[in-house]
Amino acid sequence: MEPIKKNGLDREVKRHEMNVEKIQTIVNDMIEMGFVFETGELRDLGSSCVILHDRAIEMAQKDSSRIRISFKRDADYKETLYRLNEAIENNAKELKNTLLHHTSTPLEIEAFEINGGVVSVSLDWMESKEREYTILPTGEREHALQLVDNVKKAIDELNTFVVGNDNFGKGISTSQDGRRCLCWLDGDGNFHEDKEAYEFI
Repeated sequence: MEPIKKNGLDREVKRHEMNVEKIQTIVNDMIEMGFVFETGELRDLGSSCVILHDRAIEMAQKDSSRIRISFKRDADYKETLYRLNEAIENNAKELKNTLLHHTSTPLEIEAFEINGGVVSVSLDWMESKEREYTILPTGEREHALQLVDNVKKAIDELNTFVVGNDNFGKGISTSQDGRRCLCWLDGDGNFHEDKEAYEFI
């Protein structure tokens, strides 16, 4: 048994690739605000923002420390911290919208990485998705595949057997098919045999 590739991997990767540009805009805004912004910060922005809010405090303290007059320093600190926290909250909201958190099929923040300020889809994530969308061989799966193959061969053989007989539509069919057949499956997958149909062979 060869590994089986499940459908949907290419579509899932493409969905994430299509949003790189939107996330890049968010990252650019955070960098312009003075944040050092890499993959860890992006993931923080997509969750609790604890790291970024702590970083904002450090940045505001450093920025206001150059002012010698204490009340001006305090006012500058509060104003700077407010602007930084506002940028965090606005971009966190924008990121969650971009990641489709309000839908039943959100994007994965782990799919994105930042290198030197540039957003891309992570190769590690793509490799993990490749594994997730691959059904590997096992003894039980080999056995199931063999059983299914046996059924397929039997169906093909039965349908071929009646192909030249005008009295039959198929050898095996379904409950929706009104043509005569030797056996059929109902909507629940139960097998039925029409013994009276043997008269027409």
